[in-house]
Amino acid sequence: MAKRTTVAKWLPKYERWQIKVRKDSERKTFTCPIPGREGQRECHKKADVWLDEGLIDQNIKVGTLFDRMIEELKVNTSKTHWRNYELFGRLYIKPCIGNKRTSELNEQHLQNVITYAYKHPAKKKTLSKKTFKDIISCLKYFVKFARKNQITKLYPESLSIPHGAKETNKGTLVPADLEKLFGCAKTIYKNKEAEEWFIHAWRFAVITGMRPGEISGLRNVDIKKGVCTIRQAINFDKETTTGKNRNAQRTFVLPAIALDVLKDQQHMMKNVGLVSPYVFPAPTGEAFIQQTYYKRWLRYREANGISKRTPYEMRHTFFSATKALPTERIKAVGGHGKDFDTFGTYGHELPGEAEETADMINNVYKKLLNKDK
Repeated sequence: MAKRTTVAKWLPKYERWQIKVRKDSERKTFTCPIPGREGQRECHKKADVWLDEGLIDQNIKVGTLFDRMIEELKVNTSKTHWRNYELFGRLYIKPCIGNKRTSELNEQHLQNVITYAYKHPAKKKTLSKKTFKDIISCLKYFVKFARKNQITKLYPESLSIPHGAKETNKGTLVPADLEKLFGCAKTIYKNKEAEEWFIHAWRFAVITGMRPGEISGLRNVDIKKGVCTIRQAINFDKETTTGKNRNAQRTFVLPAIALDVLKDQQHMMKNVGLVSPYVFPAPTGEAFIQQTYYKRWLRYREANGISKRTPYEMRHTFFSATKALPTERIKAVGGHGKDFDTFGTYGHELPGEAEETADMINNVYKKLLNKDK
């Protein structure tokens, strides 16, 4: 509860009790004309009700407060974000500490949640380190939400991941896979050979390191004079967002091989008479749905004997292929690195650096694909 630090005073001239109180930056005055202590108590009651308005009960249980946090996230964030937190709450947080008072939480209680998740993983499969990092982020966000509501002063600092957590095995397309991807546009559809609609999107993803959601949201207006600007992404839930993180919005010069892919894409769309604001649209002209993008890739991958990699691992392929290039330059293209200045990058580069980076990337893929042009 909010604390009132002042008391009501009787004003003989006006024949009433009066009290002035402040909440955050707002100040209010409350009065009561009833004489005696009854009037003073009534005046205090009015002030206390206002001070406590919007505040959460200090005895609230973790499970109840967690649900309120999710409701707020549903208003302020994407479904992809709050859905994961809701899952962690249902599977691990509520079963472990859901009935505890939030005001009594300490860091060990939070660590107990992590231990619980390790011993009781969903689907009985050991969770990965990446999942544990996400659970820790969820716990820290919950504690921050509780602090915002003045229920706790806890600042967790040393939450740890169990040693037995699995490493996430992200892979890449090998050179033989890339030769197939860039050499064959055919897939198998209804037991017949057919042209693959997303072939140029996949090639572009490998060359640029763009995420599937960024490929889906890329528009023609985002590419001008060989320069690509990532302004938005469309996630698995068909929501248009500003990207995965603050580094996602970026600008970079496209290598020549990527420009060739764009020309092939434009030629394909012209042949079928399709006009769309999106660079790599669905056959209907709308932004493609990631589930369809993924299923088509599985079919193409199987038809051409390509390694079992996902569309997101095309991004890993990009970083693997360009790992010998200067880190800061690759960050600018791939949107990686929390310390990277998203919008200020090219304004602070030396003249010609962006073009040099594009040439470096172009040479990498020329070697990988055995192209001399």
